[in-house]
Amino acid sequence: MPAREIDEILEIMWMEKEKGKSDLCVVEAEIKAENLPDLTRQMQEEQLVEVKGDKIYLTDKGEKAASGLIRRHRLAERLLVDIMEVGKEAVEEPACQFEHLVSEEVTEAICTLLGHPKVCPHGLPIPEGKCCIAARKMIESLIVSLDHLEVGDWATVAYILAHHHPRLHKLMSFGIAPGVKIKMHQKSPSFVIQAEETQIALEKEIVKDIYVRKG
Repeated sequence: MPAREIDEILEIMWMEKEKGKSDLCVVEAEIKAENLPDLTRQMQEEQLVEVKGDKIYLTDKGEKAASGLIRRHRLAERLLVDIMEVGKEAVEEPACQFEHLVSEEVTEAICTLLGHPKVCPHGLPIPEGKCCIAARKMIESLIVSLDHLEVGDWATVAYILAHHHPRLHKLMSFGIAPGVKIKMHQKSPSFVIQAEETQIALEKEIVKDIYVRKG
């Protein structure tokens, strides 16, 4: 099976579905493959899609495959823009390569590093992964924002919200990243935390974006 061409069709179908479209002619207009009829038949045989008249739908298996591709692609865009400071207009091609090469384990690690972002740099939703679900459950029971620590408390950074991407990049340059143990050194008149041997002064708005696991 020509996997790359199949992946392209799955992605296009996902994106058209986001727009509320499932017309076969719309999908055909977006796909450049000359052997599209053969590919469509192969995808039906693989139970990835279902064709009903002039409509084409993703099956549960197809949804899962398409979701993974879109998730990796949009997380790659976030990584390139937020951490590597690549312009949004230049991320499409490397993100396309990324989605085919990176394992689920690495994808989950990148998502955690970025703070489980909900949208890509273009504002499109990023499908949720296992790490996002686990993080949400942990927040409800174990994880608090850094400003909830008392002076002298130690905690491990769980994730950093990615609302302010230059801020995320700056924190990482200080060595503050998921898995790093930090200590609340001071809360007034400003927040001062200790990461290894370094003390760092942070504004409250920044501290509230850092989520930690106590103990």
